[in-house]
Amino acid sequence: MMTNKSKLIGLILIVLAFITVSAALNYGSFAFAKKACTDNNKTPMVETGLLAFNWSVSCK
Repeated sequence: MMTNKSKLIGLILIVLAFITVSAALNYGSFAFAKKACTDNNKTPMVETGLLAFNWSVSCK
């Protein structure tokens, strides 16, 4: 039977894993959007928000 301490540690590890995966996928999408602009001979205009989790890329 799991104790409360081990349940808390498990929950913290799951949350950290979720945040890590979210950040990695977000960065991958961001890099892909910037590369798509340069592949089409356009200049990427980047706007980022708090901790770079909210971003916008427009091609000009």
